[in-house]
Amino acid sequence: MKRVVAVFLGVVLVLVMVVSFFAQSVQWDELETLFGPIPKPSKTYKIGCVEKTLINEHWQEMKKGYEDAAKRLGVVVEVAAVQSEQELVRQLDLAESMLQKDFDALCVSPLTSSNMVPALKKAVERGIPVINVDDSRVTEIPVTCFVGADHKLMGVYAAEYFGEHINGKVALIEGMPGSPASQQRVEGFTETIKKYPNLELVSTQPGNWDRMQAMNAAENILQVHPDLKAFYACNDTMALGVAEAVINAGKEGQIMVIGTDGVPDAITSIREGKMTGTIAAFPYRMGEIAIEVALRILEGQKVPPVVISPMVLITKDNVDEYFK
Repeated sequence: MKRVVAVFLGVVLVLVMVVSFFAQSVQWDELETLFGPIPKPSKTYKIGCVEKTLINEHWQEMKKGYEDAAKRLGVVVEVAAVQSEQELVRQLDLAESMLQKDFDALCVSPLTSSNMVPALKKAVERGIPVINVDDSRVTEIPVTCFVGADHKLMGVYAAEYFGEHINGKVALIEGMPGSPASQQRVEGFTETIKKYPNLELVSTQPGNWDRMQAMNAAENILQVHPDLKAFYACNDTMALGVAEAVINAGKEGQIMVIGTDGVPDAITSIREGKMTGTIAAFPYRMGEIAIEVALRILEGQKVPPVVISPMVLITKDNVDEYFK
């Protein structure tokens, strides 16, 4: 009987693996089950990484993840980023310059779904693996693999938390127009809010990933809706600005503020009771996973085109579990 059960469980596991693979999407922690340990590099690979801007802590953490994974795995990485998220052409130039340096693979986080198209097209034509990291599963040029969180689900998490904890008006602070990550988070949040009759979305304002702009937007919203119960901001930089606006309005502890990313300053704010929570995307781990996936691909493994990295809604109740 035990043998029959063991065989049955084994068949179930294989079926789960097959379904996951052909669904073209796997969780990051399924890769070892599907393909085995991360292979040792058969040569010294060079991987170019183009981020958005290192002004944001999220991308600083990802850079550390890239570099630490490279040291651990025995590959070489070069990380570049633009000064601000308005520099669409400059980011394209960075990717173009990396193509001239004969990198074996590229990890990119495009500012929009289209601004890096010329470079990505050249890379694909040359057979260079391209890992799209953390912004959008969709670019105008199909790339080798997407590594990142489920951005739509992030918005869902925030809306569900509000729906389960408050009754009343809520507001949304969006990121940069044209950013797939912002668009997906907004979509997840707004669709889910509709499922809760106890919530009313009364305002949606752009924050453009900027702390000061988000603070100003929040202040304006509070003037019109002084009875507001909660804000969701599409990243933590903006959420920190929103939290300042709430404090300046004398409403600390009365209005929930949830951000996105899980950057160090947001974690500190949660511990101090200023922000309610953040949907942590663990950018350091995301950078590590991207390099691991790149190495698997370079060594010939047929990694599915979407690898979902970990994410968790962090509040004061679980912050110490995930951030020591």
